Amino acid sequence: MGGVPGHMSHLYDNQDLTFSEMKEIMDAASNGDLSTEEKVDGQNIVLSYSISEGKAKGARNKGNLKQGGLDASGLAQKFAGRGTLEQAFTSGFSAFEKAVSSLSSQEKKKIFGPDTNIWYNAEIMDPSHKNVIKYDSKTLKIHGVGHFAFDRESGEKSPIPEGSLETLDSSLDKMQKALHGEDYSLARQAIIRLKKLEDDTILKEAKSKIDSELTKEGLSDKDTILDYTTSRLRNGLEASLPDNLKEELINYILKLPANVGLKAIKKGLDKEQLEDVRTILVSKKMLLEEAIQPIESIVHDFTVEILKGLQSVFIKDTEAEVKRLKDDLATAVNDITERGPDDPQAMDIMQRHLNKIKDFSQITTPVEAVVFDYNGHTYKFAGNFAPLNQILGMFRYARADKKLNTESINFDTQVLTEKTGKKVALLPGGFKPPHAGHYGLAKGLASNSDVDEVIVIIGKNPRFSDIEPKITITAEQSKNLWDLYTRNDNNIKVRIQEGKTPVADVYDLIADKNSFSDGDTVFLGKSDKDQGDTRFARAQSYAERHNPGVNVKEIVFPVIGGESMGGTALRDMIAAGEKERFISKLPTHLSSDELEEVWNSVTTRNENLNSFIDKTIEEMSAMGAGSIQGASGLNGFGPTNKYNPYKRSKTSKPKVRRAKRQRRR
Repeated sequence: MGGVPGHMSHLYDNQDLTFSEMKEIMDAASNGDLSTEEKVDGQNIVLSYSISEGKAKGARNKGNLKQGGLDASGLAQKFAGRGTLEQAFTSGFSAFEKAVSSLSSQEKKKIFGPDTNIWYNAEIMDPSHKNVIKYDSKTLKIHGVGHFAFDRESGEKSPIPEGSLETLDSSLDKMQKALHGEDYSLARQAIIRLKKLEDDTILKEAKSKIDSELTKEGLSDKDTILDYTTSRLRNGLEASLPDNLKEELINYILKLPANVGLKAIKKGLDKEQLEDVRTILVSKKMLLEEAIQPIESIVHDFTVEILKGLQSVFIKDTEAEVKRLKDDLATAVNDITERGPDDPQAMDIMQRHLNKIKDFSQITTPVEAVVFDYNGHTYKFAGNFAPLNQILGMFRYARADKKLNTESINFDTQVLTEKTGKKVALLPGGFKPPHAGHYGLAKGLASNSDVDEVIVIIGKNPRFSDIEPKITITAEQSKNLWDLYTRNDNNIKVRIQEGKTPVADVYDLIADKNSFSDGDTVFLGKSDKDQGDTRFARAQSYAERHNPGVNVKEIVFPVIGGESMGGTALRDMIAAGEKERFISKLPTHLSSDELEEVWNSVTTRNENLNSFIDKTIEEMSAMGAGSIQGASGLNGFGPTNKYNPYKRSKTSKPKVRRAKRQRRR
């Protein structure tokens, strides 16, 4: 809730909230210990009463407040021509005025102050108006939070005087009786008791994901949402700008105390830097959204589970209303999809919100949100209402020439679910050579019921041992071993990297419409020892930009096959001839013949190479001694070739001008 009453925050909206506090709130919610009230989907207004004029007053913005609020005629004029919206405000306001008129002057003064000094946060709920949720009857609900005293001279808000709300509550029966026979009824508190979760799996999963995000940014539970957002921005700005300039931009974007102002930031910058700064500031909203997106996603999924099956105080038939919401969403999805070629932006937005909903079966409650206070701050758990509202809003307020005629809609059709397609896990890495842990990770992915196929992507660059004699493991050798390991695993495919890196191949595949299309899911596999890395941090947003409709999810497995073993250690075992020790690190399903085959594969090639090098050196020595006759007229072999095939290149990277479009990682 924004505007005059103030903002009810999602957990991730409060920059000062620590992650320890976030987990405390999640603990309380999962245990059913939060005291919550239903937030309703109506027309928000703040209400007061002028004793001197004998009129109720309403306000929708600060300007209305400064002029002492709007009376019935002022409200009617404000919403004139708005159809059911005008009717909802004027009739709801009229009911409030009639109810207050039943109070004594002393009660009115205690509740509202001498002259519209105290304002109450309220919602007008009218089933005839096209809100997302359809309530059973017309109700004027006075909320439990968001009330305030207002000083017209200073324009400042303050808490309402003690006893004001209590007097209102004690007068509620009298006010209700005054509305007997009217369309509207009054409601105050709509307390909803959250159910305790049957087990703590959802809670543990949410906390684990939060910990993973904090680890990526080098943060802990004592850090705040602001610390997380700042770190994400600091690590995510990809412009070729000095670190101090990036820091100044972050301070400016987040409006931090260290902000020196845009004029000071731009001072002394060259043309290219100014262009980078301009591009970043133009993308400011997107950058902030992507910075908090991982935490937002975790909180969203948690609240969907917390609100699952919750019944509204104002709706008798929860099941029927949930079905209606699903039908409306199916209609909206069909409409937006039909006009997709003419409105690709709407398609992208719809897909982003469908990704949050995940499946229509996740729409389980007609409750918009529940509201609660924690440490003096008002929060809300909104579940799937927000993405549902966004999609329905695009449908209802689309251009008239693009909108479906409602006569052509079959409201009895089966509820449409989000497209489901193939589910493929991608596992990129060096694998020089692949060992039991690597195979165990691939096998674990392949055994997952959500995965149809696993694609292993091998890095194309060879890797060398650190000790003498130098041995080399190539991509081709790695693939041969993988093919041996997966001989009986029909759903594990192996390929060698085609792009710049194996991870780059992952992003290329995600964007490739021939490889993946709308409804497909790409799982990105990694072991828990890699849980803190950021290889796949921007994969979902990348998919949304380049191949809308493709879902991206990470799957993290524990290290399989004993302790974590690096490729260098294995290559050193090969170089040292430690056959038994090396074999102990291979997949356990291999037979003794297959283990021998692996050893021969990683040693024979190197032995042949060493033999070739030795032979070449002997021939060159013989040439130097005159044993081999040189060609007629030539004296020697020219300058010495100093190229060392085992020495890694230290060539500096060429300076590449980065694209101006900024991306979050």
